[in-house]
Amino acid sequence: MPLKSDSEENRQLAFNYSLKYLSFRNRSLKEVSEYLNHKKFDEETINDVLKRLIDLKFLNDEEFGRSWIESRQRNKGKSKYILKNELRMKGLNDTQIESLLKEATDDLETARIAFEKKKRILGHLPKEEFRKKMGSFLQRKGYSWEIISKLLKELC
Repeated sequence: MPLKSDSEENRQLAFNYSLKYLSFRNRSLKEVSEYLNHKKFDEETINDVLKRLIDLKFLNDEEFGRSWIESRQRNKGKSKYILKNELRMKGLNDTQIESLLKEATDDLETARIAFEKKKRILGHLPKEEFRKKMGSFLQRKGYSWEIISKLLKELC
């Protein structure tokens, strides 16, 4: 399928596609750009639409990053290490990421909350099996061994 050339009609179509894409959740600039590229719009159309979305405050990588971090820490118990990699894949630069992670909840606190939630499920297990499974669980969430061992000593 050939690229859709830059015309007012195509810019409006791309803008409408973008609004629908953004209606499900916040997106990064890179995500919207890749989405429009996948829809076969040319580079000039994509750039015009992205500029318009930024001007209308529908796209803001900093706000996206802030909400992504908050959501992933609260709902998934993800560590800052994992979040940093996810945000990098979403197209945020290292300066933005570092700034946003400074504002984020401390890893020890996030790990403690994830520990307490998982404890409800694993609490019936024998102590050694519990410690092993809990350690693996926290490790998959991206927490350092220092934080994991501190929690296991403190809460087991």
